[in-house]
Order: sequence, then C-alpha cells, then structure tokens
Amino acid sequence: MSNFKFWSWDKKPRTMLRFVKPGDIFCFKIDDNTYRFGRIMSKIITGHIAEIFDHSSEKPEITMDVVNKTQRLIPPIIIDTYGLLDKKVYKDGDWRIIGHQENYIPQNVSDVYFAFGIGNNCNKKDFYGNNTPISESEWEALPKLSPKGNLDIITLLNNIQKQ
Repeated sequence: MSNFKFWSWDKKPRTMLRFVKPGDIFCFKIDDNTYRFGRIMSKIITGHIAEIFDHSSEKPEITMDVVNKTQRLIPPIIIDTYGLLDKKVYKDGDWRIIGHQENYIPQNVSDVYFAFGIGNNCNKKDFYGNNTPISESEWEALPKLSPKGNLDIITLLNNIQKQ
C-alpha cells in the first residue's frame, strides 16, 4: 500500500520542474468555486503524462481515500509541467502540487499512445517511450505528442461535461 503525503494549497504555489515526479498529486482551479485534481504518471520528453481524476471540490483538498476510489475523467494526457507548475505562464489558470503518493506505479497504461511525425513518417509512442511506425489514419485518431496548457485542458474537460 502506498503512503500519501498532503499539504495545503498555499504551501507550494510553485514547484520547479526538476522536482515534479511521478506520484505527485496536483490540483487546479476550474473557476472561483471548483477545483480539479490529478496525478503525475510519468515524465516524457515534452512534459509529463498525467491523469485527471473524476473528482472535483469547492476546496483545493483531497484525501487518500478519494484518490484511491477515483477514476480517470479522461485518458492520460501530456501536460505542460514547466508552464503550469514551474514558471506559471498561464495567467488564466492556477495549478499546484498538493501531495505525493510514495512508490506510485501507474496502472492501466498498456493502451496509452501519443502520435508524432508527418506523412510517411508517422509514429506512435507508448507510455514507456517505445516508438512504433503507424499509418496516417491511425496518427489522426491518436492524441498528439505535445503538451497541453491550462486552456487546452479546461476546454477538454468542458467538452466531456457537455456529452
């Protein structure tokens, strides 16, 4: 069983990129009354792969029980960790690391792929960083190997809620 450590929203307004690691629990503001949560799953060349939980709250607080019971709201995505957590370049959002799960091992990642390349040079990268050539049609169907910023993620979550 993993140990969790949590701290308050105000303790770490910024986390330097080199200190972001798998198992970190993050929180981000959706609006004045709603916070969402997620976890860093893995480092990747363009950022970090993260999962966004299907849990929201009026306060930037989450418990070990909630993390253990929550599901992914969307498939894992690549987030712009540098812009969101370190340099805070997105003035339209506020993201913070509020906890860490020790000895975290990502689950259900065998079908996580990101597409990159163009034309006859299309590839997909799996969760573990392995590359495989793919067709253009498969490339079009997969999420791209590019980090998402605050507005990208908020838009994605808003589109999920409309369905």
